[in-house]
Amino acid sequence: MHELNNIRLEDVIDVDEMKKILNSFVLATGLGAMCVNARGESAIFSEEHEGFCAFCKIIRSDPRGRKRCTESMDKAGKLAAQLGEPYISRCHAGLIEFAAPILFKEHYLGSISCGPVLMWEWDEIAIQEFLSRTSDLDINREALLAASREIKVLNGRNVQAAAELLFIITNYFAKSSIITLQQRKELSEQQSKLAELIFVQKKAEERISYLEDRVRQNEYPMDKENDLLNKVRMGDRKGAKKILNELLAVIFLHFSGNMELIKARVLELVIVISRAAVEGGARLDKLLGLNYSFICELASIHRFEDVCFWIVKVLDTFLDTVYESRNIKNSKLLGEAIQYIRENFNENLSLESVSQQIFISPYYLSHLFKEELGITFLEYLTRIRMEEAKKMLLDRTMTILDISNRVGYDDPGYFSKVFKKNMGISPSQYRKHAVQG
Repeated sequence: MHELNNIRLEDVIDVDEMKKILNSFVLATGLGAMCVNARGESAIFSEEHEGFCAFCKIIRSDPRGRKRCTESMDKAGKLAAQLGEPYISRCHAGLIEFAAPILFKEHYLGSISCGPVLMWEWDEIAIQEFLSRTSDLDINREALLAASREIKVLNGRNVQAAAELLFIITNYFAKSSIITLQQRKELSEQQSKLAELIFVQKKAEERISYLEDRVRQNEYPMDKENDLLNKVRMGDRKGAKKILNELLAVIFLHFSGNMELIKARVLELVIVISRAAVEGGARLDKLLGLNYSFICELASIHRFEDVCFWIVKVLDTFLDTVYESRNIKNSKLLGEAIQYIRENFNENLSLESVSQQIFISPYYLSHLFKEELGITFLEYLTRIRMEEAKKMLLDRTMTILDISNRVGYDDPGYFSKVFKKNMGISPSQYRKHAVQG
């Protein structure tokens, strides 16, 4: 909750998009509208509207009027948040205004405020009321009367419809703001991981010497790149991002911060990732279009951290395309199942236990694997375990029993049998050939 208290409207709202929506609302309705923050202060205006009508400008020309105006908008927005719906009220000058709350995870950030409007024709009584309400303000009375005649008159149904439209808009921003903040969080986490990796590599003198030798010999850690491509083909988003960060750290050190060389190497990496996505089932024609679009974006990027964020976005898009191109209607469910298996392959997984984690029936999960990926649940789980086992076999300090346990098999004999069935040779033979190779 403490973190939410520090979140401001500007942290989660796309100002340009908000302006665009306010412009459309103003043009469509002829009403004034603005976005105000949690204190009732005006924050974002429509370019089609000056923010305040002539009547409000005159009221706000006196500091006391401005203070009351802010308090009215603040009160209306917070009451709307408490009610969970648009709030229609009378402002301190007696005119109609309405507010729709902007919430982020139940936390009030501000509102879209609309008005003033009238729900009745001006008559002598109405005029006397607003003159009386503003009698202590040092303002031009004649100008105020003239401005009052320009205020739009709406019936109750029109006011309710406009208020509900604003509420729909704020609900949209409430959902999109969560996504925006999550993207910023992912960028921050990625930069933190990159900084840590670069720091570790810089501090390790032997590793630096090794990397410098590889640069002089024009070499590159192809084993890591191949691991990355395997992750892309298998749809392992988390694993792919981890290896990608490691490669980015190496690229940064190899080219000593030279942005043009870094961008050229990263672009080569994007091309091979796209090929792996095609091998995973993505349509080539679609990826060619995406590649062109992404290359245009890369040309305008000039900071290493922005290049890193850009290539992670490219990776995410390519992985999404792998499933989309297979016409998978339930890619989200299948993706969740695959991610859970990837993270827990060493546990005693079953079709039932995984289906419980993503809240679908075992039958339906089995159907997704068979119909959409062309393999059974068990075949996919076995592939993942064998992939991990092959990497562990390269470490001669680990016994076959250790590896068997670490990839989810209690019986090393059964593990060896499954390994030989899938790889064509026993784990011991695989280790021997790998070391000799």
